[in-house]
Amino acid sequence: MFCSHCGASNPDNASYCQYCGNTLGGPAGGGPLPSGVPPSAPPSMPPMAAPTGYGAPPPAPRRRRSLARTILIILVVVVVVILVLGVVAYFLIPPAPSVTITVINFQSSDNVCGLNGATSQGYTANTSETDQLSFGITGNNTTGGGTAACTIHTISTSTPGFSISGANVPLAIPANQTENLVFDLTVPSSGYNGNVTLVLT
Repeated sequence: MFCSHCGASNPDNASYCQYCGNTLGGPAGGGPLPSGVPPSAPPSMPPMAAPTGYGAPPPAPRRRRSLARTILIILVVVVVVILVLGVVAYFLIPPAPSVTITVINFQSSDNVCGLNGATSQGYTANTSETDQLSFGITGNNTTGGGTAACTIHTISTSTPGFSISGANVPLAIPANQTENLVFDLTVPSSGYNGNVTLVLT
């Protein structure tokens, strides 16, 4: 027998619904249960199974973080490769030969401006390098004090492998004055260590 009020199943000979207390066989909302007869709880409904295949959507992929991480990895790899190549080059590739000029000697058959036998400090350069040199020149000392006027007409070098170009000659040096002798000196294409001789007239 089913209760017309709550729909619960009851024994066939029951007068009242054992779950809601409704009078069986009568309209819903019948009289109360006899005193001392507690109503029973309605039958519990079986738990409903969660539908399958309808979970929460997966979180969106973090593309920005992945891109930044990829860029960082690439930068680290590039730095490591550069360091490795530098170490390999340092140990396997021989250094380029250098040119060391210990002293610059001046020679002049006519002792122009008193330069015959004069010397100047040298320098170090890379092979095949061209460097601009400049020397302040004055004339010969005079007996009355001061220097005499003179003119440098040519400048060249007698040292093999070296060449001179772009000299500001002829260079006239007035009495009691100093003028700069400027020229380009090109060093050899192979290693060198020694003196260089400049020839002036």
